[in-house]
Amino acid sequence: MSEIISDLRVLTEAGSSEWTLGNITFWDDTQLQNILDKHREDFTFQPLEAYPVYSTGGTLIYKEYEVEYKNIEQTTGGTAIFYVQDGNFDTAGTATWTADYRRGRIYFTDNQIGMVFYATGRAYDLNSAAAEVWRIKANHYATNFDFSTDNHSVKKSQVYDHCIERAEYFEGLSESSVVQAHISRSDDA
Repeated sequence: MSEIISDLRVLTEAGSSEWTLGNITFWDDTQLQNILDKHREDFTFQPLEAYPVYSTGGTLIYKEYEVEYKNIEQTTGGTAIFYVQDGNFDTAGTATWTADYRRGRIYFTDNQIGMVFYATGRAYDLNSAAAEVWRIKANHYATNFDFSTDNHSVKKSQVYDHCIERAEYFEGLSESSVVQAHISRSDDA
């Protein structure tokens, strides 16, 4: 989870002591984790898609697979958060594969020709979480005001505007912003 929290910090420029409100300092890992949990999707027995490649001998090698989810929480400390199962519901040992959790890629050490695999885990919509962090930042800076003195002009409202622009940007990238529509023809019988 620490990599996902770190990625969210980068996307939102969320320092560990950006501001203090009362006795609460923003942004600690727990605050970011709580936001990420609102943008979490649990998946169970999700089919993995194989990406075979030709070996130098011309045969197909099945070692690389992909799950449709990205930014997956890793299994850590012995707690099975993410695991891979075969078509018989047997869990593949972690010694037989590695994962690129950010991209949702699974790499087996041996050829898995003819095998079907499924994954179970938790994935996070980082863009949606980033948009929420930026909106919270905008709310914090909403009371800032512009002022001028002695031929100096300070435009604190630009911070608020920047936060709103970043929130809208990440909302546009978010997986939840994709809208599907069914279109039908009136002349189609």
